[in-house]
Amino acid sequence: MTRVIYIIGDGIAGLSAAIALRMSGYGVTVITKESHGGSSYVSKGGIAAATSIDDSPQLHAEDTLRVGDGLCDVEAVGYFTGKAPVVIEELIKWGFEFDSDLRLEGGHLKRRVHHKTDETGRVLTEFLLQRAVGLGVNIVNDELLALQVRDGEVRGFVTRNGGLISNVDYVVLATGGYAYLWQYTSNPPTNIGDGVAIAFRAGAVVSDMEFVQFHPTITTLDGETMLLTETLRGEGARIINDDGERFAFKYHEGGELAPRDVLSRAIYMELMRGHRVYMDLSGIEDFEDKFPGVNDFLRRHGLSKADRVPIYPGAHFTIGGLRVNVRGETNIRRLYAIGEVADTGLHGANRLASNSLLEALVMGMNLPRYLEEPWEGPRLDDGMLVQVGLRDQGSSLSIDEVRRINWEHLSILRSEDGLRKALDLYGRLNTAAGTKESNAALVSYLTAYAALLRNESRGVHYRVDYPSKDNGWRRRIYFRVSQ
Repeated sequence: MTRVIYIIGDGIAGLSAAIALRMSGYGVTVITKESHGGSSYVSKGGIAAATSIDDSPQLHAEDTLRVGDGLCDVEAVGYFTGKAPVVIEELIKWGFEFDSDLRLEGGHLKRRVHHKTDETGRVLTEFLLQRAVGLGVNIVNDELLALQVRDGEVRGFVTRNGGLISNVDYVVLATGGYAYLWQYTSNPPTNIGDGVAIAFRAGAVVSDMEFVQFHPTITTLDGETMLLTETLRGEGARIINDDGERFAFKYHEGGELAPRDVLSRAIYMELMRGHRVYMDLSGIEDFEDKFPGVNDFLRRHGLSKADRVPIYPGAHFTIGGLRVNVRGETNIRRLYAIGEVADTGLHGANRLASNSLLEALVMGMNLPRYLEEPWEGPRLDDGMLVQVGLRDQGSSLSIDEVRRINWEHLSILRSEDGLRKALDLYGRLNTAAGTKESNAALVSYLTAYAALLRNESRGVHYRVDYPSKDNGWRRRIYFRVSQ
């Protein structure tokens, strides 16, 4: 009997899963609310994998654990870093061509970032889409509104155009993260956490919602925003203030190659002191060949690598999401979550650069291996489980209002006062409605609640009123909807 499998989302996680499933003989339909709408298409850096003679998955794992700041799932780290070279090899077998050099990014002690110029996400997404269509994967433009769950098992789902789709064998959520819910961000408008909110309402457990990664180097020129990839700094770019000072070394011995959380805070604090902050690209050799995307962006705005480029930090990647094991299994049977919508524990409290595309590909490519295996689901014994109710009444806020509130109270530097203000605002809203505004409010409420509960600073979560780590908080915060 042919299995009926629906994948929600057409980013790198969703497309790699669709291809792998189709190659294994499964019938697959991909549902997307907007083609090329997610983070995959605008991802710049690459895929981290230890493939050089002086590197190893163990060294990759050590870097991941160090940056994850004590909260990584050690088994998940070993799994993903071990699978990384296999994923690169498989992509090459599928016909994808990487550039020949490996690049260095912040937090890595070795060059291990596989890339395609500075447009890895766009080129890889287009490649996977073409391959999926060639294999006969059915791709439909529609929008997920709700999941149908009975007796702890997903039975169907509701879309805006298709209505109720029932009698499905598996649903795979690959809907991306929610970093657009901050006023300053590298993310497209589609990334508002719909998948997290919809699955949470249906009974899925979420975790690590307080951990939102801010990318330190985003620029906006003449209204056009671009993320300046980490590999620029690996190739010699410098971060300076308006006095020409390389101030990052005051915050971390790694300077420009410090982990993202440290560098984002350093730039944010420099801006708060009244300085302007720039990226100096003049030290990069062969800049035009190595970074054609950045070069074209600068030229569109009358600049070149000789000019200082103004930068600021912005929300970039959401570590929290639907709690899953490395297979992608949620606590709801037959409901998978892969990519940024999922939380495997790989990233801990801070994601190592270029581990996100790696995670998406490993989960997508390996999904067929687990479909016929007994369902295991995620372990939930390494933290506290908090029940959260939904409000089916109350007002709503626009997405732009939510973004402003989150940037003001829930961004790079947090405090109890600001977090309580955010919680009070979101606590008055309707979080059960299923609209995009309701989804944004629910996800933001869970993020603020987790950030308030975690009375310490760890990884990307920084509390000015609790500026140190507390070993008593070396555990996760899980949320589940009250029944």
